[in-house]
Amino acid sequence: MPRTPEQNQNIKDRRRAKLLSFALKAFAANGYDKTAVDDIARPAKCSHGLFYHYFKSKEEVFSVIIREFLTGTYELPIQKALKLGGCDGLHLIAEYIEHVCKAGGKEIAIAKITLSLSMATTLDNEGQKFAASHDLRSALVTLIKQGQSEGKVIEGKPKDLALIATDALQGCLARLNSKSDDTVPSADLLCRLLMK
Repeated sequence: MPRTPEQNQNIKDRRRAKLLSFALKAFAANGYDKTAVDDIARPAKCSHGLFYHYFKSKEEVFSVIIREFLTGTYELPIQKALKLGGCDGLHLIAEYIEHVCKAGGKEIAIAKITLSLSMATTLDNEGQKFAASHDLRSALVTLIKQGQSEGKVIEGKPKDLALIATDALQGCLARLNSKSDDTVPSADLLCRLLMK
């Protein structure tokens, strides 16, 4: 007996969701620039032809990920941290990373993608706009300068301190994939890396 249109649509929806899930994992593991269509299609057990039935390109998949995953519920609270400013903003970002590390799964992948966007060089216009508005390193530079003005953040070039903080945050997220028994550092501990 042939499938109904509803059954066919259900199959298509599941395949698309599976491709998006593997794309999320690939972008998190490899970064945007180093992810190829094959890194998405192969683990999803999908041919290139079938991939292109669902998405025109890697760029389109990433645009869908931006719209469906990277904005809204899972979004890194950069703009909120900038509104708080200084040490309060730094603490908010540290709390978010602590939460993500404890939550695991999709939230870790999304945080890893967002943190790596500042290094991407081949983003399309939509990706570049998203990366510019979600540039954690630039936000940290601003918050560190403000924290230094408050007299609460250690001395040093804000760009250098932001690089160290970003690397520490990425290290926390990367370690979670190593299947180690290490605990997640608290937001207070992450903040103390920068505080006097």
